[in-house]
Amino acid sequence: MNILIPMAGEGSRFKKAGYTFPKPLIDVDGKPMIQRVIENLDFDANYIFLVRKDHLEKYNISELLEFTTNGKCEIVVVDELTEGAACTALLAKKFINNEKELLIANSDQIIEYSKYNFNTLRRYSDFDSMVFTFNAVHPKWSFVKVNSRGIATEVAEKKPISNIATCGIYYYRRGSEFVKYAERMIQKNLRVNNEFYICPVYNELIQDEKTLVPYFVDKMHGLGTPEDLKAYLKI
Repeated sequence: MNILIPMAGEGSRFKKAGYTFPKPLIDVDGKPMIQRVIENLDFDANYIFLVRKDHLEKYNISELLEFTTNGKCEIVVVDELTEGAACTALLAKKFINNEKELLIANSDQIIEYSKYNFNTLRRYSDFDSMVFTFNAVHPKWSFVKVNSRGIATEVAEKKPISNIATCGIYYYRRGSEFVKYAERMIQKNLRVNNEFYICPVYNELIQDEKTLVPYFVDKMHGLGTPEDLKAYLKI
């Protein structure tokens, strides 16, 4: 399985709050945030990181990523802001446009979940894709609407169409399908707040009558804002 982690955002909210290191390197209980995220996922997989050029040059992030993944990683340099996370993810097209399973994970969340149960679904179900979810209704998240059989019929970014919110972790049975549907979404110019997000790519998959199901985690801890981080550190 390939695990793709985009970590090339501005991190502007942390800058405004006075943090001096880029968000992936902000301390979370004694370790950089990105190390916590990788260790939390806990997969023996091929990791692909999308990293800002200035972060690589100034902070030697590549050494940290190679250490945390035991050298099983590729680093894609992002030298300018893109039009959204989906565009950033496609910069790694040559690594993910294949038949291997693909897990795309944000770089700023900690989840509590059963990896055993998730792996069982991966191996023995015939779903085309899964999305890690929890119950919430705050419009800062993305959301999944399901039918009576628990199959997704629609996803939405920053719009609570249900109480099933996504954790920012997305699974595709084949990486080539993410590439196909992300490129289709961008071609259709389907933006949210003028950006191309990763979650809405699933709507293209659903339109082709492929199956997407939510995979509920036990707990989700966002680390994406200074307030979220402080709340997590108090636990």
